[in-house]
Amino acid sequence: MVKLLFVLMNEYRLWALPQALAALERRYPGAVEGRVYSVREINADAGLERALLADGAAADMAFLASHGSIQNLYCFSRLWEALEGRPVYFTSTMGDELAELLPRLGLEPALYAALDSYYQAGSPADLEGLVLCALNGRFGGDYPLSPPSPPRGQGVYTLEGFLPPEREAGYRARMAAETRPVIGVLIHDHYARTGNLEHVDALLRAIQARGGVPYALSDSFAADHGTEQGILYRMERFYRRADGTPIPGALVVSYGFSLTTLAGREARAGQVPASVFENWGLPVIQGLTTYFSADEYRRDIRGLDLVSLPVCVYQPEFDGQLISVPYAVTERTADGRKVCLPLPDRVTRVAELACRWAELARKPMPEKKVAVIFHNMPPRSDTIGSAHGLDTPETVFRVVRALENQGLRTAYSFSSGAEIIARIRAAVTNDNRWLSPEAALERAEATVPAEQYRGWFDRLNPETRAQMEESWGPAPGTVMVSGSQIVIPGIRNGSLFVGVQPMRSAPERAEELYHSTDSTPPHSYLAFYRWVDEVFGADVVLHVGTHGTLEWLPGKEIGLSSGCFGDICIGGMPHLYIYNISILGEGMQAKRRSYACILDHLIPSMDDADTYGGLTDLDEAIDGYYHARQARPAQVPALLERIFTLAEELEVTTDLQLERADLEAEPEEGVARLHRWVSRIKTSLVRDGLHIYGQPPEGERFDHLARALVRVPNGAVPALEDSILLAQGWAPEELRAAPERLYPDGRTALRIVDGAIATARRLLARLSAEGYRPEAAAELLAEEGFPGDTTPLARVLDFVCTQAAPRLRQTTDELDLLLAGVEGRFVPPLPGGSPSRGNVHILPTGRNFYAIDPAAVPSRAAWTVGQTLAEQAVDAYRAQRGEPWPESVAIVVYSDECMKTNGEDIAEVFALMGVRPRYLGQTDKVVGVEPIPLAELGRPRIDAVLRISGLFRDTFPNVVELVERAVLAVAGLDEPQEQNFVKKHTDQERERLVAEGLSENEALEQASLRVFGCPPGTYGAGVSKAIHSQNWESWRDLSQVYTLWSAHGYSSRFHGQAMPELFRSQLSSVGMTIKNESSVEIDMLDSDDFYSYHGGLIACVRDCSGQKPVSVAGLTADPARPETARVETELARVMRSRILNPKWLEGLKRHGYKGAQELSTTFDTFFGWDAAAEVASNWMYDAMARQFLLDEETRRWMEQVNDAAVLQMSERFLEAHQRGMWQAGEEELRAIRRIYMDMEGVMEDGFQ
Repeated sequence: MVKLLFVLMNEYRLWALPQALAALERRYPGAVEGRVYSVREINADAGLERALLADGAAADMAFLASHGSIQNLYCFSRLWEALEGRPVYFTSTMGDELAELLPRLGLEPALYAALDSYYQAGSPADLEGLVLCALNGRFGGDYPLSPPSPPRGQGVYTLEGFLPPEREAGYRARMAAETRPVIGVLIHDHYARTGNLEHVDALLRAIQARGGVPYALSDSFAADHGTEQGILYRMERFYRRADGTPIPGALVVSYGFSLTTLAGREARAGQVPASVFENWGLPVIQGLTTYFSADEYRRDIRGLDLVSLPVCVYQPEFDGQLISVPYAVTERTADGRKVCLPLPDRVTRVAELACRWAELARKPMPEKKVAVIFHNMPPRSDTIGSAHGLDTPETVFRVVRALENQGLRTAYSFSSGAEIIARIRAAVTNDNRWLSPEAALERAEATVPAEQYRGWFDRLNPETRAQMEESWGPAPGTVMVSGSQIVIPGIRNGSLFVGVQPMRSAPERAEELYHSTDSTPPHSYLAFYRWVDEVFGADVVLHVGTHGTLEWLPGKEIGLSSGCFGDICIGGMPHLYIYNISILGEGMQAKRRSYACILDHLIPSMDDADTYGGLTDLDEAIDGYYHARQARPAQVPALLERIFTLAEELEVTTDLQLERADLEAEPEEGVARLHRWVSRIKTSLVRDGLHIYGQPPEGERFDHLARALVRVPNGAVPALEDSILLAQGWAPEELRAAPERLYPDGRTALRIVDGAIATARRLLARLSAEGYRPEAAAELLAEEGFPGDTTPLARVLDFVCTQAAPRLRQTTDELDLLLAGVEGRFVPPLPGGSPSRGNVHILPTGRNFYAIDPAAVPSRAAWTVGQTLAEQAVDAYRAQRGEPWPESVAIVVYSDECMKTNGEDIAEVFALMGVRPRYLGQTDKVVGVEPIPLAELGRPRIDAVLRISGLFRDTFPNVVELVERAVLAVAGLDEPQEQNFVKKHTDQERERLVAEGLSENEALEQASLRVFGCPPGTYGAGVSKAIHSQNWESWRDLSQVYTLWSAHGYSSRFHGQAMPELFRSQLSSVGMTIKNESSVEIDMLDSDDFYSYHGGLIACVRDCSGQKPVSVAGLTADPARPETARVETELARVMRSRILNPKWLEGLKRHGYKGAQELSTTFDTFFGWDAAAEVASNWMYDAMARQFLLDEETRRWMEQVNDAAVLQMSERFLEAHQRGMWQAGEEELRAIRRIYMDMEGVMEDGFQ
């Protein structure tokens, strides 16, 4: 008897295979014994996993079918080891997996091809053939074989069934002549072959009900153009008119995966393959299906099962699809089959999205209505148009002008972005502190009568209505209500509405932060979006900037239901969203939870911070010291005195925890530390202004950004500054290894690197003068006469001329593709990420960006970086505490950073714990983890607690489970507890839980939890909300809020259950906290998320452990040279290099209202850090007060462009003093109080 093992994910084959084996047993008794396993069931049952591995060890041959990723089978690596030496039939929808494993299957190519033809045909009879083919081919059988079933279920599909081939041409002609919107529907022929079409029929009927005409094609996965097979060939044959124009106005795709990848369009070095849909120019809606049953979907906050997530969401995004909702669930029929059945209201949503996008394309611009929405976080008058790195008022001005040029009808034309803001503030905003209800009603350009809103409210399901009434009282509530009207913040201008996204909560609700995390949006929030849709009648909605609140509303984490607030608000409106290319994770949330088409935008230009004021004096004194050591030793004592005095006056000594006594005891080391620190500040990149959508940076700012893009290697293209050093005859790594080493010409290694930076600026300025002609680069090198190897430099300069500069010039695509979106056309995809991190290939912007494959986390490159970060963190702890290592660390892990780095944070966690990823062959696919032997590790295993963001929970559920497997692998080792802190803490926690009455298994499941986050379906850490509300007394209050929002456990067994005791117990042994950043495009003062997550974690660890942890920030902007610094040191670097730098301020002054807003929100973030983590020094408050409020010129500018920012900053400074955070001088206090009173009077007068 031959023993065969089958491990499958496909539900139909899981049903058909036992039938085939039973039929074979009847025909050939005792010939074969088959064991069939479902991947989903294995993952959910540890006992089943053990049985699988035992059957694998006993099997003569195995059949493994991967659907989505082999990582979906958690025990794959162990199963593969168990099967060693036995033949394996393996198939995968992922080409890289198949390519990696095919040579290792032990099957001859002809036999593999024969087996594959039977498996892909897939019926019970075909699966009988699969088994018999294996018996004949590998085990000497001589069984009669029928050929595999011929392809079926391919062609034009209608509600009456498949059209006969002879009717197809006439049907196409009829579709081409249709006057209603035609919606193309692409169906995988697997559905037709298995009689599984009820959900497809429901979709076709829903399209008809919405006024569209469905035009469905069914075929196998894509083959590339030029072959007469597959869905792409069929699309070309049936979806084009004789003149080549598309017949459909939009497409709905029911396939999973990336059709571009399946078509064999692989990425080449520095290039991204074009989407298979790009030459169609149509919006493409991804219709989701899930293995959840209807009941599971209703109950499960996740929205999609883990197998469907990569198949239906991650991979289709590579093609540029707009992610919609699950229109079909999986149910078991009476005969045991599992089939797709429609979710009626979700089918309707998919149909509505498709039809409205198609209608958008058909409607001429003069007939369109466009809603443009500014974000407003926090909801104050100084923060209208809040967005990272984007001048939103000027962007909207330019967008509106472009729309007007295309025919959009407006009542008047704006003169500038400043006018738009002024008109909005003259109407109604979210900040009506100085406005009576009567005045608000009088000024409002749009309102919703209470009765009309109640009609909308009554359409919601009873559960949603009850949630809202519990939070906000009976409709219409009180927020933004004047009399019997809900006021709509914003202005109307003909067919244009420019709105302000309504406030997510209300200031008077701040107390809720201490006991509730799931507050619904107020009635006014829903009223705003329903008004935009049903009263204003928007054909398309454009959200402007990173980011708003719509995509973060309570509801399912993905695959929204009709009870999810994001779905209720955006409905089926075509949705465009301008988003920063480098903030990838949050952008994916907008795509997946508000059905948005992303329009990514370029980062602002960046320049070296350099030195200014007293820092310049200090830098020059240090330079003089090193020259004097070489040539004028007698001057050294005086120069040392000047250096030490300047350092004390500037409080640079505070940054480095240096005392005068330290400097005098070891002057050479002290100057070296100061030298390194000033160099670190001056070589930091600082943003030069903000980006304006569709406008490439101009003049020097273009050159500076081009240089920033090549500061680190771009693939095989080396870094610019290192290439200059090589051309000058230096060894870059040698210089960086000993930065203060003094060379014969009196320069230190740092000064030599400074010279290379100056040379880089000069070279790019000269290339710019030549229009970045590639020929000019070669001419330039010949003229320079460098003494060293110029080959790397020639390569970089050519790359600048042929790639970086042309891609930056194409920033004009942003506006072109926005207009394409408004016209209902396809917006092509490109990867998102940090351009300055060696990613020039992700430019130009304007694209519908996508993220990485979560199965490749951590990648091999990330693992290398993560190991370095782990050792740097241990070194930082040792330097600060004087102890060799912490027992445990707590690390904040963001989805965005994980996407941009392929998992460096996770790699650092693994390295600390002493486990390494196991990869599928030479790919980056992670298929497991394995402990690193202690002898190799060279230190104890350090425990790690992860505080993940809500977005990480949604986007990387596979990684959450991978971390769990790492913890279990390490905690189960037979090692001394003093060498394995993971084991120590797990055992201690397990014993405590058993003593409290839990079983051993239950106790272990909880004790091994290391991943915590906010509750399911919610987002944030709560701390920033508490600080903005001013409803807190000390960091202990913020710790309480942080616990409420963070103490929810995540693993394969838990999904967000509240576990405050366990969370705080885990934090009680933490000695260090970590939060890493991966690019120079963002820093810790750029967003309140930074202090809310990491500052809140510091407060919570301090509360739970009884001492303030060592807290560090990692930076991997150059992955080859990671850095780790104390949070206090990093804050000082950001303050000196950016916040207090005149370059930054002058750049902001070009942007009026939005520039002043940046100052206000930056100080808010600084204040939040100090409130939560007490990391600021008094000199920082003093310096910001002098530079922003007490400097007459700067304050007058702010008062002119954004007076509300002056009010906000002065109020916050006074709050800092009142709370004892800032020890202000009396003169400064009097001046700021006067400014505050004056500005409050201005506000009151302005609202009368």
